[in-house]
Amino acid sequence: MDQKSSVGLDHYWVVIRRQWKTIVALTTIGILAAVGYLSLAPAQVTATTLLNVNVIVSDPFNPSKASSALLDATTETQLATSHAIAKAAAAAMPHGDGVDALRSGVAVTTDANATTLKITYTSSTPQLARSGADAIATAYLNYRHTQALTKQRKLQGQLEGQLAALDKRLASATPSQAPSLLTQIGSVQSHLNVLSLIDTEGGTILNPAEENAVSYQPRPAIVVATGLFSGLALGLVIAFVFNVLDRRVRDWYDVRGAGAGPVLARLRNAEATIPASGADLDNFRVIRERLLADMGQCMRVLTVIDEAPSLPSDVAANLAVAFAQSGTPVVLVLMGASGESMAPLVGGLQLAVLKSDCNGLTLRSERLKSLTVLRPDAPKEDFGADDFVTELVRSEIIGQAPGTLVLLALPPHAPHASRLAAARLSDAVLLVAECHRTKIDELARDASEMAELQSTVVGTVLVPTGRNAVESRGQKKAGRLHHEKESVGARY
Repeated sequence: MDQKSSVGLDHYWVVIRRQWKTIVALTTIGILAAVGYLSLAPAQVTATTLLNVNVIVSDPFNPSKASSALLDATTETQLATSHAIAKAAAAAMPHGDGVDALRSGVAVTTDANATTLKITYTSSTPQLARSGADAIATAYLNYRHTQALTKQRKLQGQLEGQLAALDKRLASATPSQAPSLLTQIGSVQSHLNVLSLIDTEGGTILNPAEENAVSYQPRPAIVVATGLFSGLALGLVIAFVFNVLDRRVRDWYDVRGAGAGPVLARLRNAEATIPASGADLDNFRVIRERLLADMGQCMRVLTVIDEAPSLPSDVAANLAVAFAQSGTPVVLVLMGASGESMAPLVGGLQLAVLKSDCNGLTLRSERLKSLTVLRPDAPKEDFGADDFVTELVRSEIIGQAPGTLVLLALPPHAPHASRLAAARLSDAVLLVAECHRTKIDELARDASEMAELQSTVVGTVLVPTGRNAVESRGQKKAGRLHHEKESVGARY
């Protein structure tokens, strides 16, 4: 299998996995519609009677032609479905269906190169269907017998009249006339003998309706299967339509399609703590190791662009903690961070103020000595280079000590120009996307712009819908005991 076909099958599987609820729902609706149709549609039962039609000929012992060649299928079909046959069949079963029902429900099938004939009759119950099929078959055979017998008797009467006239002439004939009259008499008697040998029976019933299985319409199995496959087909079509129309990020497939690099991790917890714990902590360590393996010593400045529209995510802060835990000096630059978003960091990391001036606030973690947090303030006037990437941020990057990682964190509301400025100053860019909220087009735009700026998009981190950072009970307690927290909080 080539690469293109593999990608195509992969796409189909992804769509089915995402939209399985839609497919199951429409398939269920199809089955329920089929069951509803079966409960409302009138049941029809068809019974079959098999006949062997007797081909009535003047010379039954003449083998020149097969009997099937002498049988006119069209004539026999019209005869079996005629009003006369239906009337006779209705008279034979007073508690069965009427003449009109018999005519509308009967069907005749003839077999090629054979004298067999199938009469099928459809009614509301198996009893009525079987009795109707047998009654029509019997009436049809009786009708053929009656017609043949009437014709035979008529011919016999004509020949007997001729024979009587010849006998009368013979009684008064001259010796010269007698031989001729005797020849004619012998011929007429020969015809009478042949006529008496003709079988006028219409035929025989080989298999009565009681011996044959009845069929039901509509067939429950076929109707339910049709409803199932119709619902499944419609579900698949709707699933692919929904997948095209829904432009929200859901998993790695959308990230890859947007060109936003691999998914470095997918966080599962709806509430996050700083520092992370449990499965989240392991995920951030995985991100750290993958970034170090990909960029290594070349990564001096890392920008985290947050595309989570609900709330600023904890990814940048916890990633900074993960790097600091490995012994790497880290400067976490929180641009545009609010007091509400700073509270979990202050309590969780036990941040203490190192420096505070008009340009911003610098804090140091007492839990991780290698972690410094910088929150720059926007310029008081509109004469600065950027509201987020301020001169303080630029000077921090320029004056960066060897071996130090500067991590620039941009919130969802960061201006477009600030994102470009931060990416231009960075060695790598990490994107954060919120499942079912972040648009695929936004990730694609970020990836395209980073490529134009020759900035490397190292990957994307997926966070659940509505994920936000909260303070745990232990963090709140530690924050109350920490003598610097109140003064730091006042700064926000």
